[in-house]
Amino acid sequence: MIAPNVKAFGRPLTLQRPALCPEFQLWLLDAQIDLEAACREIGDCHPPPYWAFCWGAGQALARFLIDHPETVAGQRVVDWGTGSGIAAIAAARSGASAVTAVDHDPAALLAAQRNAHLNRVELVTASRLPEEFDVLLAADVLYEQPVLSWLQGQCRGGRRVLVADPLRATTPKLGGPPIGLYAVQTQPDVDSPINQAAVFDLPPVNEGVRTDPG
Repeated sequence: MIAPNVKAFGRPLTLQRPALCPEFQLWLLDAQIDLEAACREIGDCHPPPYWAFCWGAGQALARFLIDHPETVAGQRVVDWGTGSGIAAIAAARSGASAVTAVDHDPAALLAAQRNAHLNRVELVTASRLPEEFDVLLAADVLYEQPVLSWLQGQCRGGRRVLVADPLRATTPKLGGPPIGLYAVQTQPDVDSPINQAAVFDLPPVNEGVRTDPG
C-alpha cells in the first residue's frame, strides 16, 4: 500500500512493519530505493527527511518499551527527535498517560502524527521540549558531547532519560552498562554496517542546562 501524496526524495512512501517491532506499521521509504543515492541526498536536503526511515536505535528503544511497559505506564513521556515517531508510538501503546513527540522538522511531526493515527494511539507534537514531563526518550541523537551533557542535565526532580544509541565509534560514550542490547537494521538500511543498538538509563548528574539544544 502506498501513502497518497506523501513523499521523500520525490518518492512515495510504503506501509511497512519494522523488523524489530512488527506490532507497528509505519509509512517509510521503500527498500527498493537506490540507497547510495539516498545517502547523498540526505546530506543535500535541509532538513534531511530522517522521518522517512525507521532507524535501528529507534526500533531498539521502541522494543524496550513494549517489552517493559512499566517504564512509561502512567507517565508523561517526551520523545525528543522523534523522526518517524516509533518510540513515541511505543510509549503510547505501553500505557503512558501523555506522549509528546518533539522534532525541529515540521515534516517529522506530521509523519509522527500520521504514524500514530495508523497505529491507533494518540500523541501531541511540538518543536520544543515541554516544561513538564516524567520520562524523556531519545534515539540516535548523540552526535556531539553537548547533547549528551544536556540529556544528562534533564535527569532531575525524579525524571528519567532513556537513550538508545547505535554505538558508533565517533559518538560520545555513555557510562554504565546498557539496560537493553538489540540486533537492529534501519529500514531502508542507509545505516549499514550498523547492526546493533543499546538502550541506556542515564544516571542523574548536577543540575544541567534547561534549554533545548536544538
